[in-house]
Parts: sequence; structure tokens; C-alpha cells
Amino acid sequence: MKAIYMGLFFVGLASLTFGCSVAPDGSAGDPLGSHDESGIAVDQADSRPQLVRRGFAIRDFRVIRDEYGRVHVIGEIENVGDATRGVELQAALRDADDRLLAVGHFCPAAGSNIAPGEVWPFTYSFGRQDQGTRAELRIVDAFRSMGGPDPVASAR
Repeated sequence: MKAIYMGLFFVGLASLTFGCSVAPDGSAGDPLGSHDESGIAVDQADSRPQLVRRGFAIRDFRVIRDEYGRVHVIGEIENVGDATRGVELQAALRDADDRLLAVGHFCPAAGSNIAPGEVWPFTYSFGRQDQGTRAELRIVDAFRSMGGPDPVASAR
């Protein structure tokens, strides 16, 4: 288990080094790369623009397949708006014929608020998906969490 966490850590570190990969059509798409000797697949970044929606921007988006065949999306999202809010993301996995294999909704900050200018990491696992060749990421919604005190609202 420790080896898996270390592998995800190093892949996350590599993703920060290589930048973002986001599709211009309102969703972020990233094909699964080819395996290297470590068994982890990472696609190299390209020059597509970042996805910005509902006051949030995807700053980094990577897809990996670990040595057990599990597919994970990892990246970072930034609050580029002027209000402290939470965000809901949707990850989708498709096969070579563009058929939808799996979809998952998640909140990177676990339902907490993200302050303006703050960057928050995210990860989502599809589990073992042998047929997956491409992943997509969408910003579904932004919301105001009631989970705790809002430092911006308290200062006013």
C-alpha cells in the first residue's frame, strides 16, 4: 500500500512539473499515455487553454494508470473568482470508441470552501478500467459550504 501512495506522490509531482492539459470545448480531456518501466502512464502536456467556469480554473489535469490497472485523475483547481466557495467536479472515462465507461462526481475540498486565489489539489480513482483510453474533467458547480467559519466574511 505504501508503494502505491509513493507512486501517486511521484506522479503528482511530475504533473506539477509538466503543466496542464485541458480541452477548449468546456471540458478537460486527457488521453492515457503509454506505460513506462514503472507501470505508470502519464500523458505529456500540450498547449490547449485552461478550463475556467463558475469562478474556478483547472490548473493541472493528469491521468495515470497504476501497475494494478487502476485509472486515476489528478490535478489542481484554483478559485479565480472573488468569493470563497466550494466546487464540484465530474470525471468521465471513455474507451477507444469514445464510449462512456465510468463517471464520478467529487468535491476536491471535501465540501469545504476554497478562498479566492487558493489552489487545491484533487484526485479521483475509477478503479480498475482496462478499456479506458481517455478521461474528461468538467467543473459542474460552485457552492457555498456551511461547514465552518468563512474567513473572508468574518473580516468584513
